[in-house]
Amino acid sequence: MAAEASEVLGDHIVKLLGDKLYDKRKSAALEIEKKVRQALLSPGGGMGQVQKILDSLRRDYIESPQASQKKGGLIGLASVAIGLEGDIRKFLPQLVTPVLELFDDLDARVRYYACEALFNISKVAGEAVLEHFNDLFNGLCKLFADVDTDVKNGVQVLDRLMKDIVTQWASSFKAADFVNLLAERMKAKNPFIRQLVLAWISLLLKDMVVDMVRYLPQYLQGLFSMLGDQSRDIRHNADACLNDLLKGVTSSSDEKAMEIISETAGIVVSCCSQTDACARLTALCWLHEYVHLKMSLDKKGIESSDGRWVEMLPDLLGGTLHCIDDKEEEIARMAIEMNNGLLEMVQRLQSAIPVDKLVDQLLQSMHSRESMVVRIACLQWICMLLVQNREKMLGRYTLDRLFDPIFETLLHEDDEVVAAALNVLAQIMEGRKAEEDDMPDREGQDLFTSVANRLLDLFRRERRMLEIKGRLMIRHLCGHLDARRLYVTVARAIQHETNDLEFAQQLVQTFSWILFTATETKSLREELLRTAPLVEGSGGVSSGAGGGQEAAAAAEGAPRSLFLELLEPWFHNPVSALALCLWAQQYELATGLTARFAAFEPTLDLLKQLDQLVHLLESPIFSRLRLRLLEPHQHPALLKCLLGLAMLLPQARAFNILRERIHVVQSGLLLEAQHTEAPRAGAADSHMLSWVVGKSSSKGPSGPANMSDTDLIGALLQRFDEVTAA
Repeated sequence: MAAEASEVLGDHIVKLLGDKLYDKRKSAALEIEKKVRQALLSPGGGMGQVQKILDSLRRDYIESPQASQKKGGLIGLASVAIGLEGDIRKFLPQLVTPVLELFDDLDARVRYYACEALFNISKVAGEAVLEHFNDLFNGLCKLFADVDTDVKNGVQVLDRLMKDIVTQWASSFKAADFVNLLAERMKAKNPFIRQLVLAWISLLLKDMVVDMVRYLPQYLQGLFSMLGDQSRDIRHNADACLNDLLKGVTSSSDEKAMEIISETAGIVVSCCSQTDACARLTALCWLHEYVHLKMSLDKKGIESSDGRWVEMLPDLLGGTLHCIDDKEEEIARMAIEMNNGLLEMVQRLQSAIPVDKLVDQLLQSMHSRESMVVRIACLQWICMLLVQNREKMLGRYTLDRLFDPIFETLLHEDDEVVAAALNVLAQIMEGRKAEEDDMPDREGQDLFTSVANRLLDLFRRERRMLEIKGRLMIRHLCGHLDARRLYVTVARAIQHETNDLEFAQQLVQTFSWILFTATETKSLREELLRTAPLVEGSGGVSSGAGGGQEAAAAAEGAPRSLFLELLEPWFHNPVSALALCLWAQQYELATGLTARFAAFEPTLDLLKQLDQLVHLLESPIFSRLRLRLLEPHQHPALLKCLLGLAMLLPQARAFNILRERIHVVQSGLLLEAQHTEAPRAGAADSHMLSWVVGKSSSKGPSGPANMSDTDLIGALLQRFDEVTAA
């Protein structure tokens, strides 16, 4: 082997090239350079002679087990490159490959000299070395992670040279091939390799020739992962690269920007679930810019491919909901802004909204997260979808999937979440009429009735919820729905309740309390006040509005008054039925009910309800009833009813309150006595009292009720006995 080397290189060069001293190897290298130059000047071009020199250097030196021989081979290859100058491109693979192989050598000095040799070769090759750039970059990554300081210093010099070459000949740089390698190297955990990768990305982003934004989908994931690196410098540099890339996306042409967004949205969304807070925040910022860009294009009237956004919507929503309850306040705030932006964007989309996929994402988020913020956001989306695509959302398949999660949300401890769920139910209940509905499990019922019955079933299972939040929930529904329709629907459901009478009683008590105290039920109270008395008294109701006509209308199938709709179901709770009669001015019936209370077992619950009724009668809302006590002769049944209540109550606070109120009746009797003694002043007195009782009648006290009215009251009292005896 030595003989072959001597034949090609000469004995003197062979002796010096393998020496341990650098100066001697350097002297031999200069001799090799001269040989190469002389060979190129020969008539035949000398390419064969150069090839022999390269073969000898590789065979006899690079592949030698001795470190000094390897060092000599490296400096020899560098000298060949220098001698070749402009002809180096033909022999570049034979120069670069042997040097790169020694990047893995166990001897640190060999690795250093390999780095030095490649520097010299690359400097001579210039643009030509870009053909082997990926191999060179792999070598750079190896040496950047080297433990030897000299090797690290040497490779940094080589790295700067490679950056200069790429910058100078950027048009010849094959970015597409390099980006794949770049993305692979970004997976390395070594901080020096990561810094190298970030430095190259930063360099290429500044170069106007290389379009790194176009290749963003290939390495974006790696950049986001670096945001969680332990090194502050790496995190900072990765964040800087991401900021530059985002600016590049938003400043691109509309078509290019939309294409990049559609290709990277899934990657950015996946980064919203990373453990690192910086990565989540940055991902949300990207998504926010994506949505902002879409909305800006829409405002300008520029076509922005709604179809792509429709496909991305479920993913965008999933990433947003994942961060909307983040422990980091800034992340949660950004997620809320993002969610609002998505809601606004969806309402502007002209393409069909992917209802099924969005519902899937919403249900997944509701099942996996118990957070109040997540639940409210999901329910807001459902409300929006009900508005945007009513037909699809109210379809059998979608409703069957939505009902259970929504009703489960009603059990949430937070009132705001419950209110949001009730908003959804209210929209569903008003979504379809009976003739439009095809609910499979409730034949003949429209959505309003179906949802109301589901709510009552929930109250039946969760009695504690009915006690604690029942009033709040019912008031909320009354505020968003037709309160009369809700009460009538519930009343009919209670009327058919035969299995759980205790539940029916509790339900009537809850709805009754809301009826007389809530602002949401004011219209119902006003309608009840207009109920025609079942007995024509002296209260001034015209004879044409009597209870007989009410009964006849009901018998003919005409819509019944609200009072009659509620009365029989209210019998399940006698005190609530009594309150209803007193408010609707059905004093004869109220007296009959009071008389039947004596037959009841005086339980603590009954006495408590009677106590509450007395306090309710003393509230401002029942002031009309109390003013009627000033005319006891015109409303004897009212006075009799209150006296009966006083007899039923034990001598406690409620009894004393009622007794004091009844004492005021004596003043009413004195007023009416004066009215009788001074008939001339009767008209004036009647005018003064007209504001108390409403429209006064010129008639005096009427006689007994007609037969049909008496029969109706008797029938109602009989029905009361049947219900309370059950």
